[in-house]
Amino acid sequence: MSKPDLDLPRILIVDDNKNNLFTLDTLLNEHVKADIIQAESGLAALQILLKDNIDLILLDIQMPDMDGFETAKLIRSRKKTQHIPIVFLTAAYKSEEFKQKGFEIGAADYLTKPIDAPQLISRIRTYLRFIEQEHLYNRELERKVRERTAELQQARDELEHKVTERTAQLSTANVELQRASEEAENARAVAEEANKAKSQFVANMSHELRTPLNAIIGYSEMLGEEALDIELADFYEDLQKIHRAGKHLLGLINDVLDISKIEAGRMEVFPEEVNLTELFHDVVNTAKPLMENNDNQLIIDAPQDLGMMYTDVTKLRQILLNLLSNAAKFTEAGEIHVNITRDIREDGEWVRFAVKDCGIGITNEQMAKLFKPFTQADASTTRKYGGTGLGLAITKSFAQMMGGDIVADSVPNKGSTFTVELPVVTEHSDPDAEAAAAAAASSADNVVSDPS
Repeated sequence: MSKPDLDLPRILIVDDNKNNLFTLDTLLNEHVKADIIQAESGLAALQILLKDNIDLILLDIQMPDMDGFETAKLIRSRKKTQHIPIVFLTAAYKSEEFKQKGFEIGAADYLTKPIDAPQLISRIRTYLRFIEQEHLYNRELERKVRERTAELQQARDELEHKVTERTAQLSTANVELQRASEEAENARAVAEEANKAKSQFVANMSHELRTPLNAIIGYSEMLGEEALDIELADFYEDLQKIHRAGKHLLGLINDVLDISKIEAGRMEVFPEEVNLTELFHDVVNTAKPLMENNDNQLIIDAPQDLGMMYTDVTKLRQILLNLLSNAAKFTEAGEIHVNITRDIREDGEWVRFAVKDCGIGITNEQMAKLFKPFTQADASTTRKYGGTGLGLAITKSFAQMMGGDIVADSVPNKGSTFTVELPVVTEHSDPDAEAAAAAAASSADNVVSDPS
């Protein structure tokens, strides 16, 4: 037997006759390039197959102890060896008897003894060509698998590196975000405290200013009446100017006081039943002088009987007066339309107030800051028309506190429409009581969550 060469195909010859083994070994070594391995029994062949890789088996059928059929069955039963081609060798007079049985077991071919050398060599060479092609295919497949495995490993390493980098970036970003969030929260808390302090200061100052101002208004009114009694017309006109200026200043102070209460969360809602028709007539009568100042005509589109409302009368009156006074102030020699309707929705009955003017209008840029405190359209508007820029901010806050809202629609130099929608029934709101209840609930939660 020649020296094993792992690069050559390996042929296992199994025969109990040593002369046959020698003859086949000599013949094959002479005519084919292969590593020839001999086994003198089926058991010896199985032992070789356990430790060596074999490409082709030449298997004698008639052997003592374990014949070729039994040996082939055992070879086919093992996963590692079940696909190795088996060529059965038997005597010619037995060929027809054994051929069918051999093919049933899984034989690849069948040769009879005495061996026809040219036929054997031709068959072996054919098998070896297929085996060599299979080896080439397997080696190419293994090479591709190795390359693909290396690519996948490289991709995995790169992905792991990227994941590590991204995780570190996210961790850093998370820390920065947490720090920014804490800073923002601290800034918000400081701003809230500053805003509360400012609102408290403004409220106190407004209160302190109203007391002497009411005295000025009251004394100017009393002196005016006395001036009329003693027929001092010149003094009366001057006293009326003082009285009007005082009332105007009182209105401004009241606006500042209201907005400070709203920002401080101290503004309450006190609903009560009111005849909406009577309230609206009062508002119209109050607003008439404002309309006449700029030669405006007030046109009302509303049912004769507006029905009842359960709402905060003071706030509703101030909302309507603010809208009518604004319409009158920014419109000259024009028409101001007021439309009032009631309708029933899924969440109850509502009242809709729409005030439309044909005044200077509002641009989109100005509309964005329309309901913010202390803001007006622009500086020229403030110089020409006056005001603090609090009226609409207070109106929107009041409307929302009463369960409704206000929206505006405007075209520059064409006019504006302000629409307020309010529920017919407004719930009572006490900010101090609500804050106390929230604090009590929070305290109770802390007690429950504290195991001590």
